[in-house]
Amino acid sequence: MNPFFLLIPLVASPAPEAPIPDIEAKDLPAAPRGPMVPRARDFGAERGIMGDVRRGARNGPSIPALQLPAGNVRVKDKVPDMSGWRAYAIEVPAGGFVKAHVVEGRKAWFRVLGVNEWGRDEPGLLQNRVYLGEPQATYKNPNSVARTIYFIVDTQDANMVGEPFTLEVTRG
Repeated sequence: MNPFFLLIPLVASPAPEAPIPDIEAKDLPAAPRGPMVPRARDFGAERGIMGDVRRGARNGPSIPALQLPAGNVRVKDKVPDMSGWRAYAIEVPAGGFVKAHVVEGRKAWFRVLGVNEWGRDEPGLLQNRVYLGEPQATYKNPNSVARTIYFIVDTQDANMVGEPFTLEVTRG
């Protein structure tokens, strides 16, 4: 038997992937602007004073956003206030692909929306229209120029202020 046949699998095996760096949300800079409030159903809405407070917190022209760095990253964050959502801005190059996925925390209590600056869908955005328990959204830039896309981590319950979660953002 030829000893070179034993070396082929070792040479052809892919290098192990580098771990995705963890970043605290408090260390991220504020984005120059955030998305307009999307026209999406509020699954955490409820009747009474707490529902009124949540609706008031969500009623505004735009959502403040944090700017995500280039490359893959895991953002450790928590629900900041009664509005129940947090927006992240990300620059996607022409033909680029990005996926935002809540990977830690009470995943079933979150959803991820992908929107443009006007808070709407656009070609390339893929949402979880039929919720399967995985809070994630993706974007494939079909344009010939870079685009800024916003991923909004939204809560499914009104009483989640301070609830921790980890958002994993991967590029392809």
